[in-house]
Amino acid sequence: MKPVLLLIALLLAAALPAGAAGPLLYQGEQTLWQDTVWDGEVTIDGILTVAPGVTLEIRPGTTVRFTPYDSNGDGIGEHELFCQGTLRALGSLDRPVRFTSAAPAPRRGDWGALNMMTSEAGNLLEHCIIEHAYRGFHAHFAQATLRDCLLRDNVRGAQFQESRVVIERCRLVDNTNGLQFRDSEATLADSLVARNHWGVRCVYSTLVLRDCRIEENLVNGVNARESTLTVTASRITGNRRGLYLQNSHAEVVGNELSGNSEHGIFLEQGEVELRGNRIANNGRAGVRWLEATGLLRDNAIVDNGEYALINDGAGPVEARGNWWGETDPERIAAAIRDGRDRSGMGPVEAAEPLLQPLPGTTPAVTEKSP
Repeated sequence: MKPVLLLIALLLAAALPAGAAGPLLYQGEQTLWQDTVWDGEVTIDGILTVAPGVTLEIRPGTTVRFTPYDSNGDGIGEHELFCQGTLRALGSLDRPVRFTSAAPAPRRGDWGALNMMTSEAGNLLEHCIIEHAYRGFHAHFAQATLRDCLLRDNVRGAQFQESRVVIERCRLVDNTNGLQFRDSEATLADSLVARNHWGVRCVYSTLVLRDCRIEENLVNGVNARESTLTVTASRITGNRRGLYLQNSHAEVVGNELSGNSEHGIFLEQGEVELRGNRIANNGRAGVRWLEATGLLRDNAIVDNGEYALINDGAGPVEARGNWWGETDPERIAAAIRDGRDRSGMGPVEAAEPLLQPLPGTTPAVTEKSP
């Protein structure tokens, strides 16, 4: 080729956008040792590591596919992304970044995870779709923010340990487990956790949950053990147990806990303050209280199955100042099971009932989960 034509060809090639390059393929065990940008089609046929100090940026519209590989027959794919540096997957509303299986007929567990390991600076996933993984998002000794993401059809939508994670405006739907974590600090805000086997599970953690919908999960909507929670302005509906707190400290204010097949709230030990909630239409009881301490006030506890409130512990329950759907003391007492019904159980103090429900604790018309 003549020198002038060669120069023109090189200049044109340099001017092409990154997305115009051919598909990327990473095979076997490889490591990114310098800052890298992905834009277009990427296939990972192995384990790809992002080295410490390195940033991987993924641009809008990129699809990252992981080939299925199960060496030991346990049904869990082993190809994955292992990030010790920084991951910035920055999709947009109309051009999300997609992490998915490369299989023609994908299934849960085809690939491993997006792993954040000892990765503590600037990890951000925006407008991403994560599907068909064993653990869609996984973090250990890491910090990350997930915003406007969809995690669906994974064995575990998101899982983390010893991490600080913020999840905002996300949907964790149709996974085996939606969200589970331990020894972590987590914020779950303005998000939907629906149609999973388990909704949200945490242990030894701090959770702030606000403006969320936790719906139609097969077992528990939210299950916390030995944790500290703040739950506000959320709908926890259509699960087996809505909110199950075991030996935890919690403030539960201004929520709807309704239509759960067993209990709206099950409190087992711990210390809990329940104020301004609507606890209604749950199958067995609105509230089950077992050896917990705390306060139950200004709630609307109405139209539940067998009982409004069950005290299964030896200690007393302070439940003054709630709306029970009526004001007749005998009918309120009949809706409560405590030491008057079974010897050895503590009393429930339900005097001074509200004469009408407080604003915000009456039924509301809500949208169906997407």
